[in-house]
Amino acid sequence: MNLRWIGLGSLLALACLVLPLRADDPSSGKNNNATRTFQVPYQRTDVQHVLVRAKINGKGPFNFIIDTGAPLLYVATSVGKKLGLTPDPKGWTTLDRFEIEGGVVGSKVRCRVETPFQLESMNAMGLAGAELHGIIGYTVLAQYRLELDFTRDKMRWTRLDFKPPLPQPVGTKGGAAGIEAMAGIAKLISLLMGGKATPEVSPRGFLGMQLVELEGAVTIQGVLPTSPAERAGLKAGDRVSRINGTAVEEVADARRLAGKVRAGHTLRFTVVRGLERLEIAVQATEGL
Repeated sequence: MNLRWIGLGSLLALACLVLPLRADDPSSGKNNNATRTFQVPYQRTDVQHVLVRAKINGKGPFNFIIDTGAPLLYVATSVGKKLGLTPDPKGWTTLDRFEIEGGVVGSKVRCRVETPFQLESMNAMGLAGAELHGIIGYTVLAQYRLELDFTRDKMRWTRLDFKPPLPQPVGTKGGAAGIEAMAGIAKLISLLMGGKATPEVSPRGFLGMQLVELEGAVTIQGVLPTSPAERAGLKAGDRVSRINGTAVEEVADARRLAGKVRAGHTLRFTVVRGLERLEIAVQATEGL
């Protein structure tokens, strides 16, 4: 049973993911008894794909790309083996729990344990900066109304009273063989380019704060309780002038610098609080 699609842009244009900065507020409250809205952290890749993190059966986190052209939820074969998932002969299995960062939780979620050529190609090229573990497609996305504002670092997911049916396979003459061949070509190209066949997995750093541009300054809008930022002493209203000695003039500057930090690494913030100029070191942690 083959469920295939052409998504995520051109095959060889898929590339270069930047590990995202952990966002702040995990979810919002209820709108009414039937609807709930969540704030889902995301990061745009260099080719403008949307990357989120998720846990599977309480384990993870894993990196997933959101693709409205994908028919369903795909979990990479390597992840399935690692988690002990037992797909049926056609590759299907049911996840007890699928939790997207930000509070979106699905139970008894049907998925395919399979590595689509898009993921295999990106991982084979070694350009992602971290291994990609799956694709979130229609059967998950259709259960929510998604609001995406690229000036923010969180999406709004609102639960809908809709349960999409599983898609039916579409037979294409020689389709599966062609797709497998494309993945093989991508691997060959990566070898010729000196690409890294298996990129190292390096967890992104979690800081736990939200930045905005306010009156010409990059300002901390909010800090999560018990987060590394709060423990280090950063506060809402602090104006960030430098990170690790590099001047910060826009939120994009801060995100670029913070996006490189990994769990266990330390960022040095130079902030202005009232009439004081403070140097505050924040050690990033790993978290969902």
